[in-house]
Amino acid sequence: MNNESAAIAPTSKTRLHVYAPQWGGNISDAAGDLSSVSLTVHAGAADAVDAASKDAGGIAVIEQDASFDLVELMIRISQEHPDLPGIVVGKNVPVLAVKHIIAMSRWDLMDVPVNADELKQSISTVTRRDSMGTDNTGRCWSVTGSVGGCGATLLAVELAYQISQRETNNSVCLVDLDFFDGACASYLNCPSSLNQSALTQSADRIDEALLQAFISRHKNGIHLLSAPRSDRLWNTIKPEAILKVLDVACSTYDHVVIDLPRWPTPWTAAVVTGSDENLVMSELTVPALHAARHRVEELEMLSDGLAQPRILLNRMAKRMFSNTVTVSQAEEAIGRPVYATISSDWEAALASVNFGQAVSQAKPGNRISKDVEALIYALEHGEEATSSTIKARRSA
Repeated sequence: MNNESAAIAPTSKTRLHVYAPQWGGNISDAAGDLSSVSLTVHAGAADAVDAASKDAGGIAVIEQDASFDLVELMIRISQEHPDLPGIVVGKNVPVLAVKHIIAMSRWDLMDVPVNADELKQSISTVTRRDSMGTDNTGRCWSVTGSVGGCGATLLAVELAYQISQRETNNSVCLVDLDFFDGACASYLNCPSSLNQSALTQSADRIDEALLQAFISRHKNGIHLLSAPRSDRLWNTIKPEAILKVLDVACSTYDHVVIDLPRWPTPWTAAVVTGSDENLVMSELTVPALHAARHRVEELEMLSDGLAQPRILLNRMAKRMFSNTVTVSQAEEAIGRPVYATISSDWEAALASVNFGQAVSQAKPGNRISKDVEALIYALEHGEEATSSTIKARRSA
């Protein structure tokens, strides 16, 4: 097979439009073992992308090399061909390019050399997400705190619970990525079943069956993925394993809610870039607000501006006259708008953690659960603020 672009002919097979000057033979051999896959080789990466975009059911397969800028190519694809499925292969793919690939729901990343099983799985992933013109990947929301004890875990649990109680699109997985002092399992009074050693192995071993083996199922409908607190294996956890777990979870559930630790991890950038929403929880104290500003700036930097974190203010008091900081003062301090506020309801929060339940279960109709319900609606419908924020600003 020569390196010139071949004519595109209609076919019932999945056609790979490949630019792979070094690993083309390897990819061709792997595709040859798959009866439902055909392959066309192109002389350039842009040629492969353009041909795949014109071929119904075509998939672009691009090898990373020095002949083109992969980051620029991925940006161009996201702008001109957002529905095009594709696969990037190669070693030492630039970090910025990896972030863009993760953010593009119909693209996958493969190491080389490629074998038939891995190629088949990758093709299945990108075509499944492109099936019937819809994205079958569940929504992914990350929640992180600006300071310790500001209520990020309580919010993550409540988000997961309220989603699980809906009539449709209600399958939800709560993922605790805080391996040092994560508290999701404690809040729900259920076991942490994820074995950290599984995250030190090859990401290729992680699939839906393995994920379900580590899931703890709470009677309230939440599926929890949490590891026991330990720093014994911390240095050996593979970032690609974390990303594969989240990828499988997003392919399995309608919603994935991540409790993201405040401290830096090797996978923070990828998780934030791949999340649909990033929520930063803060309190109405000057130190917490300063920390929230720095946390948002950090997440923006890690994602190279792709993520747009939203700031939430927790424990909003009903009192109008007090020594607390107002919402308008908070916005001035952080130099950013506050997306939403969560009311202070100490009794409901205390009952929640003591009984191993979400706040809505422990004390139905409380102010916290109403604000979280409004937050979910705003996030899913693209609104700029919840009603509680508007009311708080008026009071301020």
